Amino acid sequence: MAKKRFNWFLLIRLAGIALFVFVLARTNLRELWQWMKLVDPGYLLLAVFFQLLVLLIKAWRWFILNEEGYDRRQLLRRSGEFFEGYAIGVITPGRVGELMKAGHAGSRQGILGAGLRVIAERGTDLCIFIIIGGIAMTQGYLPGVQAGWGWLVLLIGLAGALVSFLILVSPAVVRMAEGLLQLLRLLPKGQGLEYTHRPRRKAAAFLFWSLAGNISYFTCCFFLAAGVGIGLSLIGVSAGVATAGVVNTIPVTVMGLGTREVTFLYVFQEFPRAQVMAFSGLVFLVAQVGGGVISLLLGQILLLKARN
Repeated sequence: MAKKRFNWFLLIRLAGIALFVFVLARTNLRELWQWMKLVDPGYLLLAVFFQLLVLLIKAWRWFILNEEGYDRRQLLRRSGEFFEGYAIGVITPGRVGELMKAGHAGSRQGILGAGLRVIAERGTDLCIFIIIGGIAMTQGYLPGVQAGWGWLVLLIGLAGALVSFLILVSPAVVRMAEGLLQLLRLLPKGQGLEYTHRPRRKAAAFLFWSLAGNISYFTCCFFLAAGVGIGLSLIGVSAGVATAGVVNTIPVTVMGLGTREVTFLYVFQEFPRAQVMAFSGLVFLVAQVGGGVISLLLGQILLLKARN
């Protein structure tokens, strides 16, 4: 009988959950619940609205990233792909579940080509988070971090966004990807990816919708923070949200549990621990669980309608 290999990846994920339990155990739960009960309903509704806007914008972005023109059936199918991938991505470490969107392409060349578009999509989102984090550092929103590091992080984010843009418009970048995939024997010699380059105008539209979607997400978190009395500006709240988002791309835990709370407690250390944990709990419920459940339902409904 073959010896069963130890699953180190599972151990890392459990470490993230253990970190969350540790932080929660050091928090006054009664005080946390009091902050949760004091949430302003108006701010909560605004947060839900902007979270729904995030989903709609990103579904539309996935559609224009894959289709040349407007077609209702294709819009339903691509939106269904996005929502299904988003729902699975929410509950998997590092949002790697969103690669499921590439699985709808069919052939190996199509899947790898769609995977390249997913990299451009997720890379753009990540770089926007890095850019926001860099801006926050330069403005002194991250405790103990010198402004010089912020400029370096900002440049890294801008460089990454440029690479994502080049994936969409540059044949040379795609040829490099094809060469790498052939070297790794994921793509047969002499075969290319099923990949259509986007005109610069369409790629610019993709960047615009990426920026709009992420600003909507930061706005959602801003209203959640305001709802529990964290009176910071949009950029102040975005500093913690962006930093936590970058940390959560590392496949350590599920739904960002543990790493998000530690990041928030570090960035918002001038506020009471229970208040910060209440904010983190609202982000978890509205942006993670709420967005994931809505996406799961919409994804299956839209994919079924597209097939019919």
